Amino acid sequence: MDRALRLSLLEGLFAILFINWSTGVLVTGYALSLGAGPQALALLGALPFLAQLAAPLALLLKGSRKALAVRLNLLARSGFALALLLPLLPEGVRVPGLLLVSAFSQLLSAPVGVLWLSWMADLVPPEKRGAYFGLRNALLSLVGTLGNLLGGYMVDRLPRLGYPLVLGLGVLSGLLSVGVLRLQPEPRPAPAAPPWPQLQAALSDRAYLRYLLLVLAWFLAVMLGGPFVVPYFLSWGGLSMTQVGLWTVVSASSGLLFGPLWGRVADRRGHAYVLFWTGLVAALMPLFWLSASAAFPWPIWASALLDALAWSGLNPALTNLALGRAPASARNGYLALFWVALGLGGILGSLLAGGLSGPSRPTPYHLPILASALARLLVVLWLFPRERA
Repeated sequence: MDRALRLSLLEGLFAILFINWSTGVLVTGYALSLGAGPQALALLGALPFLAQLAAPLALLLKGSRKALAVRLNLLARSGFALALLLPLLPEGVRVPGLLLVSAFSQLLSAPVGVLWLSWMADLVPPEKRGAYFGLRNALLSLVGTLGNLLGGYMVDRLPRLGYPLVLGLGVLSGLLSVGVLRLQPEPRPAPAAPPWPQLQAALSDRAYLRYLLLVLAWFLAVMLGGPFVVPYFLSWGGLSMTQVGLWTVVSASSGLLFGPLWGRVADRRGHAYVLFWTGLVAALMPLFWLSASAAFPWPIWASALLDALAWSGLNPALTNLALGRAPASARNGYLALFWVALGLGGILGSLLAGGLSGPSRPTPYHLPILASALARLLVVLWLFPRERA
């Protein structure tokens, strides 16, 4: 058991570099270098959420969770290598090409979330999930953001070759994570109902449906401004890509402290308790961004600590609440709907963000970020307390 959990940590350390560089700040900068405008950036930000609509396909796949996760991740991560060729294409097809490659990679990865969480639920005892996932997420966040810092530095130092080099290293790291995943043991799963009864069980669970509404509303609120945070830092905050990478390092380093602390709080007080307080911090954080400028960037740097304080507890709490509500016989059905709710919320938020990002002043990004702050606060004060009850 301990060996399996250590292997999961190692696998995650390789995987997070691919995930961060193929869906995070570096790929946003890559899109900007290819000529992406606000609407394309909003769509790029929506793709990870759009892909989650394919999560229920995990219920239809036959075979062991391990074998399926390995094959899907191998295809998804090797396929993203096509993004390296985009600068060689005509200008008019570079951004659409990036969107297509990203969509292909993320759609293949979507069912893995259901399979992997179900697998990990059998590996990690329920009474240790808060502490283990708190530590794992904090370590992954630190390594991922150190990767962002290195990637940002390479992009700034090598304007022509930086992005292809970083993305290529990300693909290599993703493939290494698949190799480690193959070494991780898979416990025998509990007997499960067929796919449709699993979904029916989740859809008839009123408390779980209320939780899915919370998940949908929260990610809608987050993604109202989410696609524009990095462009805002670059255009209004006066940060370089290296400084954006440093911002994420400050956040991740702090998360290494906060994550295990939130994990212990969750094991004692419950994940819903952690969800409320970390959600409140995440709701107030965009106000720090809006109070900053190139001449006064310190609120942006202070928000790195708030980012760590919020998301190091919020992400594990959301996942563990879904796991805790899912009976073993219908776990994949419950988890599939969790990812669908997360995806729908992100898609709706990104689409609304694109509509809010018109020729507003002082930048196209101020209004969406303000709307995100207000929406986050509304969700935390309205829906989160009901989950605590």
